[in-house]
Amino acid sequence: MSKPSAPKFTRAMLVLYPLGKAFALRGGDIDALLARNRIPLGALSDPAMLVEATACYAAMEDMAETLGDPYFGATVAIEVARKGTPGLREAASHAATLGDFLSRVIVEVSKQVDNVRYSLIVLPDVASLEILRTIRVLRPSRQLDAVGVAFYVTVIRQGIGGTFDPKDILVTVPTTAGLPPGFLPKQALVKSEINGLRISFPPQWLWTPFSLDWDLVEASRGEFAPDGTSEAPLSYLRSMLADNIAQHDLTLDVFAAICGLHPRRVQRILQAKGTSFSQMKDDVRQSVSEDLLSNTTLPISQVALQVGLSGPAALDRAFRRWTGKTPTGFRAESKSDPDAQVVDNGSGSSTSNEP
Repeated sequence: MSKPSAPKFTRAMLVLYPLGKAFALRGGDIDALLARNRIPLGALSDPAMLVEATACYAAMEDMAETLGDPYFGATVAIEVARKGTPGLREAASHAATLGDFLSRVIVEVSKQVDNVRYSLIVLPDVASLEILRTIRVLRPSRQLDAVGVAFYVTVIRQGIGGTFDPKDILVTVPTTAGLPPGFLPKQALVKSEINGLRISFPPQWLWTPFSLDWDLVEASRGEFAPDGTSEAPLSYLRSMLADNIAQHDLTLDVFAAICGLHPRRVQRILQAKGTSFSQMKDDVRQSVSEDLLSNTTLPISQVALQVGLSGPAALDRAFRRWTGKTPTGFRAESKSDPDAQVVDNGSGSSTSNEP
């Protein structure tokens, strides 16, 4: 009898891709990081690729240490929880209550990973979502623990709205070092030898109406036509591309994996709409560039990076081809329009003065 393999992430991309994308955007060398942790580059694009759980955990710690940001994992997890993740699309789109959502999460996660076991425990006075690892983590797990806590607490908070009260939640976790200060009250956090985490709350929350405003809700693969062409929502593909256009060298294979589709299916969808991946990417890149130039004060170099180009020279060449103008000239013209006033809020994003 062959020796059973160690537990692995069966869909490592779901964890690695959002962290890797954020890491790269902050100047990290994702290729070098993956190599250091013996993770194939394809793990960022192939939803079926198997990656050792311990290697994935180590990569998460490596990212935070490289960036010098102890809260890196939690920050990314909070953003993902607010925007949505394809891995929990079904649970988010079909759940009517928190209890319904958590029950569906247990089923969905079990199909995607085998390094953790999810369970929902309901007692008369308390309900708990428990996530236990099937392997013992020997190295520090600050980012690993912080990602789990930050993601699920944010999802619960967002899903039940005003019912959520941080005074009524109790999180049991090996370490709280990766959680940003103020994310939860100190009394809501308990450090324990648990090999995973437990989020406990009043059982009546389980019957609370639950709703997540995730853009992915309308984008289930089942909503595409059987032949992948006639009814495919091109707007969905464009929106997904816009969300990921900052990734350098975004290939068709990587993009298809992000959408949860086979590359050939994406090609058929786009061909049926009279376009191609390269053309759509160019169109989206132009649209995002024009928006950033018109509505933010980001430096030209940053605008270039935000649309996946190598620098100002590459953006200049592309912009001249799109509009016949330079990025600087386009920005100057947009600023002269009294209906397009922009206020820089100092955080890299901007808000319009229009009502």
